Amino acid sequence: MTQREREPDMPIRLKRMDFFPVAIPLKRPMKMSGTTVAFAENLFVRVESADGTVGWGEAASAPTMTGETLDGMIAAAKMIWERIKDCDLRFRASLIAQIHSAVYGNSSAKSAVEMSVLDLLGRSYDISIGELLGGRYRTSLEPMWMLGHTKPEDDIREAKEQSDHGYRFFKLKVGTKSLEGDIAAILGVREAIGKSKKLCADANGGLSYQAAKSLIHETAAAQLIYLEQPLPDAAITDLAKLNQMNITPIGVDESIHSRHDIEKYSACDAAAGISLKLIKIGGLIESMACAKRAIELGLSINIAAKVAETSLASAAAAHAAAAIESFEWGISLTHIYLECDPVKNPMAIENGLVTVPHGPGLGIDIDETVLRRYSVSGSI
Repeated sequence: MTQREREPDMPIRLKRMDFFPVAIPLKRPMKMSGTTVAFAENLFVRVESADGTVGWGEAASAPTMTGETLDGMIAAAKMIWERIKDCDLRFRASLIAQIHSAVYGNSSAKSAVEMSVLDLLGRSYDISIGELLGGRYRTSLEPMWMLGHTKPEDDIREAKEQSDHGYRFFKLKVGTKSLEGDIAAILGVREAIGKSKKLCADANGGLSYQAAKSLIHETAAAQLIYLEQPLPDAAITDLAKLNQMNITPIGVDESIHSRHDIEKYSACDAAAGISLKLIKIGGLIESMACAKRAIELGLSINIAAKVAETSLASAAAAHAAAAIESFEWGISLTHIYLECDPVKNPMAIENGLVTVPHGPGLGIDIDETVLRRYSVSGSI
C-alpha cells in the first residue's frame, strides 16, 4: 500500500520502536561558558506502523539543560513506548497526551518520540509536518552562524569568512574568555561583518551581574540584537535590571522550559525575548503553543537546535520556525557543525539561506548505515 492509497478511516497503529544512541564528533569543539562540546550525544527514535511506514525522531542529551543523559533518555523513551504501542495515530491529540503523561519531565526523550510519530503521521498521509503544525508563513529561513573560540581574533576571522560566504546573522558565545576578551570579540566581529548584518551574543548563564552590565555598556556601539542568558536562571531579579537598562535586549534560553516560565519572565520584565528548543519544551506541539503565548505577550522569539543536532532535528526546528507568525530573533541550525550528518538529504545552506524541507513528514531521510557507525551503548 502506498501512502497516497491510505483511506482516512484506516488505522495507523504503532507496532515497533527502536532506539539509536549516537555520539557524532563536531568538526571542531564548540566553547561555551562552563563547558566545551566536542560530540553530539543524541538519541534517534525509529517508529514503525503496522503497514511498514517508518518515522524518525531525534533529540540531544543535555544534562545541564534538561537533566538527561543518553541512558536516561532511552529508559524514558522505553516507558513512553509501553504507553503508546498499538495506539492509532489518527487520534493524534490523544497520542500526544499519552506521550507527555507517561513520565514526569524527560523533555528530550518526549521530544524525540513525539517527533518520530509526527514524522510517521506525515509520511502516512503524504503531508509535511509544516501542514500538521497549521501551515507556513515562509519557505526559507536565515540561520545564524555560531562563533565559539577561545581567542577574539579567531571569532573575528571566522565571522569575516562566513560573512563573505553569505551569512547575515551571527551568534557569538561570550562568558568563555575574560570580560575584556568578550568585549573585544563583540566589537571586532561587528566591525568584520559590517553594520547591516545581525549580531547577538550568548553567555549561557556564565556572567556575573557586574560583568554583564559592563559588557552591555561597553558593547552598545555593536548594536547587539540581544544578549542571551547572561545570568543563571535563579538571577531573575538581576536579569530584569539588565533588561530594563534598555540598551541591549535580554533573551532567556536555559530559563525557559514551559509556558509558565514565559509568563513568569514576562511579568517581571526580565526578558525581551525567549529561545525555544524542542528538547527543553518537550516537542513540536508544545513549542508551538509556547511561541503563540510569547507573541501574545509581546516577546521576541528565537528557535534553536541544540549543539549539535543532525538535519533531522534541525528540520523539525525549521518547520516550527516556518509555522510561527513572527520570530524576529532568528533560528540556530546546528547540523552544519557536525563531522557527519547521517541523512541522505542534508539541509543545505546556500548564500545564508536554507529552504524548509517539503516532506512528507520532516522531509529528511535517515541513512541508517551511516547512523550505526556512530552508535554507542550510552553516554560517553
